[in-house]
Order: sequence, then C-alpha cells, then structure tokens
Amino acid sequence: MKKLFLLFIFLFSVSCEQYVTEKPTLSLSGKYVVSKLDITNVDQNQTRDSLYLVGTTYNNNVLPKPFDVISINHFYIHMDYSTIRMKLLGVTPAGQDIWRYGVSPNEIFYNTFGGNAYHNGYMQFNYITDDGSSRLITFLIEDDGFESLQLKSSGAWFNGKFGQKQVMTLSLTRVGP
Repeated sequence: MKKLFLLFIFLFSVSCEQYVTEKPTLSLSGKYVVSKLDITNVDQNQTRDSLYLVGTTYNNNVLPKPFDVISINHFYIHMDYSTIRMKLLGVTPAGQDIWRYGVSPNEIFYNTFGGNAYHNGYMQFNYITDDGSSRLITFLIEDDGFESLQLKSSGAWFNGKFGQKQVMTLSLTRVGP
C-alpha cells in the first residue's frame, strides 16, 4: 500500500500541467532586411496570392512610402527598444547608416500591445510620409525568432471598401545589431 501511495504521489507531481502566465519577452531590436514578402488576398479572390523572393520587387503605388516599393533583400528596417527606422539610403564613410524615415527630429516611436503567453501581440507606429500625410501602421507579430521576425499587416482595401482586402506578410532576417 505504501508503494502504491508513493507511485501515486510521483505520477501526480510529474504529470501536472504547467500554466504559463507571463507575457513573452520580445526581441525586436536589430537591423533587419526583408527576405521574403507574401501578399494574400483575404476577402475576395479576384487576383492570385503573390510571393516575392530574393531578386524580386513588390510595387504598389497605393501604399504609403516606403511600403510602396519593396525590393527583397534590399529593404531594411532598424528597431531599437522604442524607435523604428526605415528605408536605408546608404552608409557614411564612418560606417553609420543613413535612413530616410525615423531619424531625428522626425523619429518614429513604436509600441507593442496585446501580447500574452500565447500571442506576441501587435506592433504599431505612426509616421509622416513624403507628401506630409500621417500614416498609422499596425503589424501582427507572428513570429519573433532569434535571428528573424515575421510581421503581418492588418490589411488594406486597394479598390475601395467593396474591393478585395490584401494582407502583407514581411519575413525579416536580422543582419545587424
């Protein structure tokens, strides 16, 4: 009887489920390059889904800059703990990156929200485009890997509210600190 009781205690202590209630720690900081772009038609399949890989370029003049033209493996994004920079223009002789969007005095601050133990949450930022209009961008953080990041847009209707909705999924690879 004593052995049966010890066996019960052992099985009970080993087979218990562990509940995770902590919010995941996101590691968004770093310099990323878009390594793959997936365009998915959500509402109406009027056009086929598109996959853009290395050597291809996505063009959509309806989207705000810099997301209107995305050259795969040449479109860079840099994030630190609170700011985001987009569209790498070049590098100074001293090795410092030159960015089109997100540099002082027009820094772009992002925030994350909606994360829990099972969901990375969302990333949202507001920036000024070349024509002076303000754009609010929201991405679902689908995957936050060690050297990669996958962001999915909330989608857009390019032909008005009654057209098809398209969602952009950016697969990013970390290329620097």
